[in-house]
Amino acid sequence: MRYVAFCDILGFSNKIATDFDETLKIYRQFGERLEPELFGNVRMTMYSDAILLTSEELWPLLSAVQVLWFIALTEDLMLRGGIAYGKYWERRQGDHMMVVSDALVRAVKIEGMVGVPAVVLADDIKLDLGYWFPRFRDDQYRTPILHFRDRNIVNPFSAFWAVSAQNRARMLMEKSPAHKEKYLWFLALYSAVAAGEKLVPDTAFAEMIDKGVIKQVPPVDDQAGS
Repeated sequence: MRYVAFCDILGFSNKIATDFDETLKIYRQFGERLEPELFGNVRMTMYSDAILLTSEELWPLLSAVQVLWFIALTEDLMLRGGIAYGKYWERRQGDHMMVVSDALVRAVKIEGMVGVPAVVLADDIKLDLGYWFPRFRDDQYRTPILHFRDRNIVNPFSAFWAVSAQNRARMLMEKSPAHKEKYLWFLALYSAVAAGEKLVPDTAFAEMIDKGVIKQVPPVDDQAGS
């Protein structure tokens, strides 16, 4: 049983068709920065515009996808992907690799349905409060998962790469106005994160309040008026 992330580099196929040499240069730069040490025990395979990540545990996989997001954005690339959990079998022999996995099949389907620059978790992946608590214990940039517009997604931002990520998205939108809606979605996500919105499912938030894990503090104006 494995957690499997299937990620796609957005716009790569079109770039290859229109400017192979320049796209290959960017692709090689991107690939050379994906050092195995950055991913720990998470296994990574990259072919063309697809990146496959597998792990026995979810938390390391989320961290690996966040690393992938950071490197992609610094190279003016964006990701779309899916994460699923299920059976996974592979065999590597020299340059050959065989994979059979229901989790991979579902991750690919999620990636195909996402339609925006986000790596989305399958709905059946169970997330206990430990995945949501960092949002309040640390801050919105240090939590691995965000709940945005009814989806659980991997947080593409970090404390060191938030405003810059927004600026890259704006620049990419200017270069590719045909995909404006996708970039606007990403910018809306950034705005929600920067504003400190909850970005946690209502059920998880209510459970944390119920169990005393976090406390809800009235707005300052309400305190002053009471």
